[in-house]
Amino acid sequence: MLTNIRLLIEACKQLKIDYDILHPTENLVRVKLQQNYYFVNYTVPLISQAIAKILIDKEYTYRLLKDCVNNPKTLAFLTPFCDEKYQQYLHFDTVGKIIGEIQTHFSFPVIIKRNRGTSGNNVFLCQNEQEANNSLKTIFDTNSKNSDYVALAQEYINIEQEYRAVFLDRELILLYNKDNKNAKFTGNLSPLHWEGAKARHITDRQIVTEIQNFVNPVFQNLDISYGGFDIARDRHNQLWLIEINSHPNYNIFVRDNSEEIIIQLFKKILKKLQDQ
Repeated sequence: MLTNIRLLIEACKQLKIDYDILHPTENLVRVKLQQNYYFVNYTVPLISQAIAKILIDKEYTYRLLKDCVNNPKTLAFLTPFCDEKYQQYLHFDTVGKIIGEIQTHFSFPVIIKRNRGTSGNNVFLCQNEQEANNSLKTIFDTNSKNSDYVALAQEYINIEQEYRAVFLDRELILLYNKDNKNAKFTGNLSPLHWEGAKARHITDRQIVTEIQNFVNPVFQNLDISYGGFDIARDRHNQLWLIEINSHPNYNIFVRDNSEEIIIQLFKKILKKLQDQ
């Protein structure tokens, strides 16, 4: 049973809400309210399929939000090795031409990553043309489970701190710092995947209000009921929206903090479903 599901069930017990476990893995749960709601792995029944598709596709998210909130400049590139039916979308037919376009719009270092990915897999900090070439070929390698047919080139942000901010109904309900100050880099750029990194719960009202105000414009352009926002603070104290996750995973947070915090989060989700 996944941590998210285990803590959801504890929230149901505390609220005396009936539920059924519907699969041998115990990661498919039916919650019985005025109607049945299904929680599947890390997914909660709050986001429409269309919104979820937008959030999975980082370029879609960027295009939709780039004019309302501070985002790193991002360009997307279809693999030159795509099937013929996708050729109408292909603007650069070699990796070399993609690199040329990247150099037109960015200076090194630059982030190159797959468009649809999680947990920092196939995210590369490229210092030069050769590293960019290797990164693109890795992302476009169809023999890899972490491949993608679209790669992103993204403006490099010199990050001082990175946060995960979880919102429910436009309200910030959980904020933590991805603290890797004293951690060891092990090959994954995602801060909490460094050896010794910690998820540090933030309750400071000044920081909470700052993050809430930074994210508020997003909701005027994208009606997101629930999601985990990855937000970076650079060395000039400027905030940047990196991406939005429609199904936050609380494993690492629970490792470093009280489970009760996430149980209370799921109780808020259940109460929202009760009121619908």
